[in-house]
Amino acid sequence: MLLPFMAFSQTENKIEGLTINTPCELEYTRNLGNQNNYSCVFQDNNENIFQYSATVQNLFEDMKGLTGNSLQVFKDQFFKTAKENAQSNGEKTENIVLANGQKALKIESYLTYADQKFANTSILFLYKQKSFIVNLTTNELKNSYNLTDRIKIK
Repeated sequence: MLLPFMAFSQTENKIEGLTINTPCELEYTRNLGNQNNYSCVFQDNNENIFQYSATVQNLFEDMKGLTGNSLQVFKDQFFKTAKENAQSNGEKTENIVLANGQKALKIESYLTYADQKFANTSILFLYKQKSFIVNLTTNELKNSYNLTDRIKIK
């Protein structure tokens, strides 16, 4: 009776000002310059693998002194560049809005590793002078997992 509950329980991971709900605890993995990385892997009873990760980059220096129109130009260019890069890699992109009204970019792609196919969904957004990329990579290709519902911004 305890095993099914554990398989579907959710952990509220508080990551640098926002909360990401996942079935496993996101653990700090490394820092590369101004970029912090968090990740966890979960395997369900059907042996489907789900890797959740979050990459947070501090953009304070890039955004310092930007206000009004110059800040909006920075944000627009940030999303435009991210979208162009994803599309040039053959990835599907979609402009979305998170629950709190936050503008975001959803990127979907497929990866193959050791003859195993994986779906990858990334949600990219700016929040409090930081860029966030929240990822879900899974070999469970039949279901669509709404990653946007897992991101909670105060």
